[in-house]
Amino acid sequence: MRISCTCEKCNIVSIGTEEDAFMEFDFVEKQVRFYCRNTKCKHINVFDFGGWKEKQEASPLPLIRMM
Repeated sequence: MRISCTCEKCNIVSIGTEEDAFMEFDFVEKQVRFYCRNTKCKHINVFDFGGWKEKQEASPLPLIRMM
């Protein structure tokens, strides 16, 4: 399986191989990090799931009715 990631800073699309680890799934901090391999950029993209549960409980989905 190949995963492609786009850097939010330089918009370069990276396609990883098995020996090229560029994504990190951190279950302790509840984050997914993508390290841009562009030699000029080197930006660390972070997708944070930390407060997701509290945010969902604070604003639940609207009620719907079936007719």
